[in-house]
Amino acid sequence: MNIKHPKKIYRLRIKEYKTGLRSVKKIETVLSIIKLLIAAGGIFILYKIATTNENVFLLMLGLDAVLFAIPAVIHEYFIRKHIFLSVLKKINEMETQALDHQFLDYNDGRAFTDEDHNYTSDLDIFGPRSIFHYINRTTTHPGKEHLADWLKIPPGKNHSGIVAVRQEAVQELSSMLTLRQTIQAHGRLIEDSAKNTAAIPVMLKEPSFILEKIPLVWLIHILPILTLGAAGLIFTGLHWNIPLILFILQLGLNRKYKKNVLRIYNLASFNAKVLKAYSRIIKEIENTDFSSRLLKNLKYQLQADGKTSSSQIRSLSFLTALFEIKKSEILHPIFNSLILWDLHCVYRIEKWKSRLGPHASEWFKTIGEFEALSSFANLLFNHPDWSFPEISDTGFEIQAESLGHFLIPPQQRICNDIHLGGKGSSLIITGPNMAGKSTFLKTIGVNLVLAFAGSPVCARSSRFSCFQLYSSMKVSDSLDKQLSLFYAELQRLKKVLDAIHRKEKVFFLLDEMLKGTNALDRQAGAQALLKQLIGDETLGVVATHDLGLTKLEREFPDKIQNSHFDGYIKGDKLLFDYKLKSGKCESFNALALMRKIGIEI
Repeated sequence: MNIKHPKKIYRLRIKEYKTGLRSVKKIETVLSIIKLLIAAGGIFILYKIATTNENVFLLMLGLDAVLFAIPAVIHEYFIRKHIFLSVLKKINEMETQALDHQFLDYNDGRAFTDEDHNYTSDLDIFGPRSIFHYINRTTTHPGKEHLADWLKIPPGKNHSGIVAVRQEAVQELSSMLTLRQTIQAHGRLIEDSAKNTAAIPVMLKEPSFILEKIPLVWLIHILPILTLGAAGLIFTGLHWNIPLILFILQLGLNRKYKKNVLRIYNLASFNAKVLKAYSRIIKEIENTDFSSRLLKNLKYQLQADGKTSSSQIRSLSFLTALFEIKKSEILHPIFNSLILWDLHCVYRIEKWKSRLGPHASEWFKTIGEFEALSSFANLLFNHPDWSFPEISDTGFEIQAESLGHFLIPPQQRICNDIHLGGKGSSLIITGPNMAGKSTFLKTIGVNLVLAFAGSPVCARSSRFSCFQLYSSMKVSDSLDKQLSLFYAELQRLKKVLDAIHRKEKVFFLLDEMLKGTNALDRQAGAQALLKQLIGDETLGVVATHDLGLTKLEREFPDKIQNSHFDGYIKGDKLLFDYKLKSGKCESFNALALMRKIGIEI
C-alpha cells in the first residue's frame, strides 16, 4: 500500500464503501418486498382460516411463518452489514478531515486531566483540541486508559527497549489499515463508557454466593423441575397443596438472595453489547498473523482453557444478555417464579468467572494496548514524513532536526532544529512577545512525550535520552487551593528540584521563571535556580525575557548556551519568522505592541 498519499487512499475507500452500501441497499429492498409478499400471503391464509374449516390452511399458515423467518434472518444480517459499512465510510471521511487538521469526535481525554501532573497541563496533553484528542483512535475504555497512561507515565529503567518494541509494532500496524479500521468500527458501534467497563472487572471479582454452596446448586436445579412436574400432576389427581408449597419455597429462595442477585445484575446490566464488541475485536486480532514481537505476544495472550478468548467473551456476553430479561415486567416475574431464572443466570456467570475470570482482565488490557498502538500507527500512516526517534537509556541528549508542533497546521508550522547535550546543560531562549518561545518549549515537550510512548514524532530525525519530564509553563493562581501565582509557581519549581535531589534524570521546560514577583527578585531567584539545575543530572530549556540570565553563558560556557527568536516591524505590522537563532535576542516589542493596539506611550 502506498502510504505516501493517505488522503487518496481514504477517498478510494470511501468510494468502495459507497458502492458496497448501494449493493446492500438493493438486496435489502428485494428482501423487504419478499417479506411483504409473504406477509400478504399470511393475511390471505388467515382470511381463509376464518371463512373455512379446512385444516390445510393451518398447515399453510405454519409454512408461511417459516418462509417469512428465512428472509427476515437474512435481512437482519444485511441491516447489520449496512450499519457496519456506514461506520467504515464515516471513519475514512473523518480521516480526510484529520488530514485537513480538523479535530474529530473521538474522546478528547478530558477525564484524564490532572492539573498537578508534572507536564500534562502545560503541554495540553488532555482536553479539547489536545494532543490526546488529535491522536486518539481508541473506541474502548481500556484503549483510552492505555493511551492516556502512555502519555502521562514517565519512562522507567531500560525504557529504550520498551520503546523499540512498541515502535516495531506501530510500524507493522501502520500498513494494516483494514484491520485497524475494522476494529475501530466494532468499537464505534457501542457506547463503552468508563462506568460500564469498570463494572465488568468488579463483577468478575465479586465473591460467589451460589457456586461454593453445593446444596444450593442442587436446589436451584431440582426445585423448578419438581414444581413444574407437581403442577402438571394436578390434572392426574395430585393435591394442589404440593405444587403450592414448592412454589412458595422458590419465592423464599428468590427473596433470600434478592440483594445478591440485584448487585450482580447491576454490574452485568448493559454490558452484553460491550462484551460482544470486545469479542469481535479480539477475533480480528486472533485471525491476523503478525511479525513484530509485541503484536505476536498480544495475540498469544488471547488464549485460555483450550478455546479462543473471543468465543469465551462471547459466552459471557450471552449470559449477561440472558440476565437482562429482568427488565421485562411481564416475562421476568413468570420465569423467575417458575424456574428461578435470576439464580440460574448468576450461577452460570459464577461458573464462567471461576474458570476464566483471571484471564479476562488480561484480555481487556490486550484490547487497550492494541488500540493505543493503533492510534500511533494511524499517526504514522497519516504523516509518512514523520520519523521514529532513537531512544537511549544513557547519556544526556536532545537532538532533533526539523522538529515541529503537530497541532499547528502544516502550512503554518515552522520547524526548528535543537542540539542540546551534556550533563547539566541548559538552553536559554530569549525573544520578544509572540516570537515563538513558548511554542518551541511545547514543541520539544510534546514530541518527547510521544517519543517515550513509542510513537513517531514530528521531526525529520531525532535522538533522545530517557528523562523524567518536568515543566513549569502555564502556572496560574488557584482560588480553591488559596494559592497565589507566585506560590503556585514555586511549588512547580520545587517539584523539579525534589526530583533532582532524588537523583532522577530530569529534563525541564521552564517558561519565564518567577513571573509572579518583582523584576529584581525574579532575576536573582532565576539565576540562583538555574545554577542549581545545571549542577546535577539534568538537561533543560528556559524561555525568558530576562536578558540577565543570558550572562550565565559567560560564567558557565560548557553548561549554558543562548538562543533566541526575534521579530521585526515592517510598515505598521509586526512580523516573525519563528526560527531559532544562536545568541541572545537584542530586540523586544512590548512598546510596539502597545502602540499597535492604540495605547499612547
